[in-house]
Amino acid sequence: MKRFYTLIFAVSVLLLSCSVEPEPIAYGKDSCEHCKMTMMDSKFGAEIVTSKGKVLKFDATECMVDFVKGDTKGLNSTDNLFLTINVAMPGTLIDARSAFYLNDKAFKSPMGANLASFTTKQLAENNLQNPDGRILSWDELLKLDNY
Repeated sequence: MKRFYTLIFAVSVLLLSCSVEPEPIAYGKDSCEHCKMTMMDSKFGAEIVTSKGKVLKFDATECMVDFVKGDTKGLNSTDNLFLTINVAMPGTLIDARSAFYLNDKAFKSPMGANLASFTTKQLAENNLQNPDGRILSWDELLKLDNY
């Protein structure tokens, strides 16, 4: 009977350790998976949470996009979570696939792509400050050669 409880405990620990959940970004401590910079600005950042529960953190959306574009392991799978920081609510992760991206020089993102993420297109439009600024979807962002 003791062996049975040990087996149940081991299986429970294994299942709990494989949860597919985002992690809060520890600004000033976590480093970017792509560029290796320490993540400092809570208005920017991104995460990929793989279907196996591995969390990859990025200091900017453009780092996550560049990482996905260069990926040879199939990270751009629908099984994975793609999250980005909502610039309107610093430190808050939102679904990157449904977010709207404002590419405007008024938003100085860490890697210089001037990308800010918003939950709605209307919010992105409301924050457009420069005539050459543009609003992009996740799919449009993945297709860009440069920002």
